[in-house]
Amino acid sequence: MKEAVPVAPDWGGRYQLPGGVYADWRHDPKAQLAYGAFPTRLEVTLVWVAALALFAWTATAGASHSWSWWQWAIAAFLAMDIGGGAVANCLNSAKRFYHAPPALTDDTLSKLARRPLVFAAIHIHPVIAALAFSPAMLAASIGWFVALFIGSALVRAVPLFLARPVAALVVTGAIVVSSRTGFIVGLEWLPGVLFLKIVLGHMVREEPYGS
Repeated sequence: MKEAVPVAPDWGGRYQLPGGVYADWRHDPKAQLAYGAFPTRLEVTLVWVAALALFAWTATAGASHSWSWWQWAIAAFLAMDIGGGAVANCLNSAKRFYHAPPALTDDTLSKLARRPLVFAAIHIHPVIAALAFSPAMLAASIGWFVALFIGSALVRAVPLFLARPVAALVVTGAIVVSSRTGFIVGLEWLPGVLFLKIVLGHMVREEPYGS
């Protein structure tokens, strides 16, 4: 593994863009993996609103399917991690952290998390869902995981000016396919929202706007 590139506290600085808005690439030594660098209270609140809303939606299915306690725990993890993450990965604070050069203050976990395809590879959520709720869906779930990784790699491979539209194309494809093929009962949302979190939210490098 290559050594981290030293990063000054004002890496990239804060500079004005056309229209009077600012791009803020400042390095935050207290950055968090969940929210990134310098998250605002409103940004954190939006993440929790999304996480709790998706869990509440998922809970309506659990109530009618008599899930066991451990299935409830897994459903809560999946819904809150994917739902909250879909919003978190779009935060300016997340873009500021994940798309800036690594810093000497980064620990091993942070260095790995800054590698986009490593970040995609750890999201084995479809496989977890199949093992917990529908083993018969295991092959399809592995297929979704492979498709997620391939879609992520594609977005990282195209020129930057094409990354966002290609990511949108991949996410649209995932939503359309899952709407026809279906997924695990109660977790029908998982493929589309997971692709939204990883492919469109995390893989696309964007300027982190500041006030």
